Amino acid sequence: MRPVTLRTERFVLSAPRQADVPAVFAACQDAELQRYTTVPVPYSADDAASFVAEFVPQAWNNGTEYVFGVRTDVDAPLLGVVSWQRERHAVGYWLDSQHRGRGIMTEAVRRLLDWIFTHDDVDLLHWECHTGNVGSAIVAQRAGFRWKGEGLCSVVDRDGGHPWGWLGELHRSDLGTVQPREEWPVLA
Repeated sequence: MRPVTLRTERFVLSAPRQADVPAVFAACQDAELQRYTTVPVPYSADDAASFVAEFVPQAWNNGTEYVFGVRTDVDAPLLGVVSWQRERHAVGYWLDSQHRGRGIMTEAVRRLLDWIFTHDDVDLLHWECHTGNVGSAIVAQRAGFRWKGEGLCSVVDRDGGHPWGWLGELHRSDLGTVQPREEWPVLA
C-alpha cells in the first residue's frame, strides 16, 4: 500500500520522512522510551536513519505495518509515531518526552483506529505494553481498549524474549467509546 495521510482536529499523521531522522534519534534517547519499547539501546543516528529510510517504506510496501509520524502540520517537526502492526493485529505508539501529557497520542490513536476499522476484514485489535508503562495504558483506555490483564507480550524484545506486559483489546463495536478507568486496575 502507498502511504496515506490522516488528519485530526489538531494533527496530521503521515509517513515519517528523511527530515524526521533527527527527531526520531532525539526521541529515542529518552530512557523511558527505551525502557518501554523495543528500540535498540544504545540508539544511534544510523538506527534512526534506517527506521525512516528502510523500515517504514518496506513496511508500507509489504503491508506488514503502517507507520505514521504525528505532527501539527504537514511540514511540521515529528512529535511521535503511531502504527498499525497488521501482522500482530495491534497498534503501537511512542511520543517524544517533551510532548507527553497533552492528549496528543490519544487523539492520534483514535484517528488511526477510525482508519483501521474502515478495512472490512478488521474486527479486533490488540494493545500491549511493557508492565509499568502507565502512559501507554492511559492512551489505550481513553482510545476505547478494554483491559484484558497481564501476560506475555507478542512483541519480541531486544533480548529475543517476550516481555511481561499489560494487555488490552478493542472490538469494532467498541470504537468511539472510552472504557471506564475503574476497569483498568493499573490506572486505579
